[in-house]
Amino acid sequence: MDEQEIDRRVQLRIERQVLIRRPLAPLELRVAVNESILRRPVGGPEVMAAQLESLAEAAGLANVLLRVVPFSAGLHHGLVTGPFVILRFPANGDGTDSEPPTVYVDGYTGDLYLDKPAEVTQYETAFESIWDAALDETASAALIRASVTALKGR
Repeated sequence: MDEQEIDRRVQLRIERQVLIRRPLAPLELRVAVNESILRRPVGGPEVMAAQLESLAEAAGLANVLLRVVPFSAGLHHGLVTGPFVILRFPANGDGTDSEPPTVYVDGYTGDLYLDKPAEVTQYETAFESIWDAALDETASAALIRASVTALKGR
C-alpha cells in the first residue's frame, strides 16, 4: 500500500469517528477487541497511551459498548475470522431494512463486502461468540486504563 492510500484510509477513519459523537442520531457501536491491541505499542508508548485513552473515552459514550477479549479466553472465533465489521443501516419508515446488513472485511489485498444472508449470519454468530468470550464493559474499561498506566510508567 502506498503512502497516499494509507493517508486516505487514516483520514476516512478519523472522519468516521465524528459519527458516534454527533448530537442527533449518533451511530450505535458494539465493539469487541483482542487484548493484543492493548499490548502492542504501535507508534511508541506516548502515541499508544493517547490512542487507548481515546478508546476508553469512546467506550464511555452511551451509544458505545466495548469489550476486550482477554488472552485468558484462549481460542475464540475472532482468531479465526480476523477483524470484521457488521454494518446495519437505518430502517425505512415502515420498519423494513433500507439496505441489507453487510459484513465489511478490510483485507491485506483489498476490501471485501459480504451481503448474502448466510454469510452475514455466519459472522453474526461469530461476533456473538467473541462477545461472550470477552470481559464485560466495566472489566474491559479497567483493563484499558491499566494498559494506559503501564505505558505511562506509573
